[in-house]
Amino acid sequence: MKNLILILAFVISLCSCSKETDDVISNLEIAGKWELVKMTGNDAGTETTGSDMYWQETYVINEDETFTKTRVREDSTVTVLGTYILSDARGLALPESAIIFLVLNYNSKNIIIESCHSNLTIEHLYFNTDNRLISLVDQCDGPGLEYIKK
Repeated sequence: MKNLILILAFVISLCSCSKETDDVISNLEIAGKWELVKMTGNDAGTETTGSDMYWQETYVINEDETFTKTRVREDSTVTVLGTYILSDARGLALPESAIIFLVLNYNSKNIIIESCHSNLTIEHLYFNTDNRLISLVDQCDGPGLEYIKK
């Protein structure tokens, strides 16, 4: 699984967005604050929402291809920064509802980065047709994480 994700990241870095992808991206209004609204585990019935989630989390995605991720857990708040790239998700091993693939590149390693491979400075997510931001960490036994724009 780790190799698949690394291959996907490499392929995406070689591809550029088409006009059609640019149109989809602009229609999604990606820039803004995205808030974690649902967590799921690998077992049935492990979905949590709202204040029942293990942590609260947001991404602030900026138009200048930078972002901030903030996680609040109990009395601790951690914030990390980085840059991102967008790509058309067609042809990748993603759910059919995926339309735009997002690769986050963090400035440094941090425990709040949800990654499926040993490079803990990269995170992968996608935007789906329901205008949700979905983490790919569930593909490597991590929690399912869904965000909505606030």
